[in-house]
Amino acid sequence: MTGTQERVIELKGLTKHFGDFHAVKDVSFSVTKGEIFGFMGHNGAGKTSTIKMLLGLSKPTAGTAEVLGHDILHESLALRQRCGFLPASYSLPKDMTPTTFLTYIASMFGRAGAPVKRKIDELLDFFGLADVKDKKLGGFSTGMAQKVGLAQALINEPEVIFLDEPTAGLDPLGRHDFLQYMKTLSTERGVTVMFSTHILTDIESICEHVAILHQGKLIADGHLNALKQQHQSANMDEMYLKLVREAMS
Repeated sequence: MTGTQERVIELKGLTKHFGDFHAVKDVSFSVTKGEIFGFMGHNGAGKTSTIKMLLGLSKPTAGTAEVLGHDILHESLALRQRCGFLPASYSLPKDMTPTTFLTYIASMFGRAGAPVKRKIDELLDFFGLADVKDKKLGGFSTGMAQKVGLAQALINEPEVIFLDEPTAGLDPLGRHDFLQYMKTLSTERGVTVMFSTHILTDIESICEHVAILHQGKLIADGHLNALKQQHQSANMDEMYLKLVREAMS
């Protein structure tokens, strides 16, 4: 995106190879403060590899990137202190409760005491987990576990949140409430959200700026409505299919 708005995520030629496999190929884009940025692509398109590089969890083969002004190679710890992350696949400690788990995650950010307790209660209440806050996580359903994962991504009050398939496992009501919460974080608190998913309806409901990866390559980046108009598409599904077919031809 261009303009005078503050850029909080910026990639320049970011590339990742795993041996002969090119997971991410020369990707460049930027995300401005307070956006809910839709990061789209099929499973295996390179979305997760990109996010891991942006968080300093994986080294790029080539290219550079900054998050909140921090270089991903040399200042990854500092940027992670200011970010939240929900990976696409993870496991929760079965013997912990939501309260003890979130307290532990908060402690990793150097946070403790009454403010953390209030934040935990707020998150558990929002995600409908207040009644099970002292139950063992080992007995949680997939949807309940996902809500705990979402809560831990927000426990440090991050300035940027990286969400990798965050609505997987949520029922329709849980998905709706979560998407509305992301809107609130963006509009009222100025939090930047990088929302990676292949669920196109979720992207269309809350994102204005989107980027699409296909086989590691960036095939679109821009304002969603402008991209629809450019590709003469009435909806997200139609536009996405057109772009992928063009990329494959």
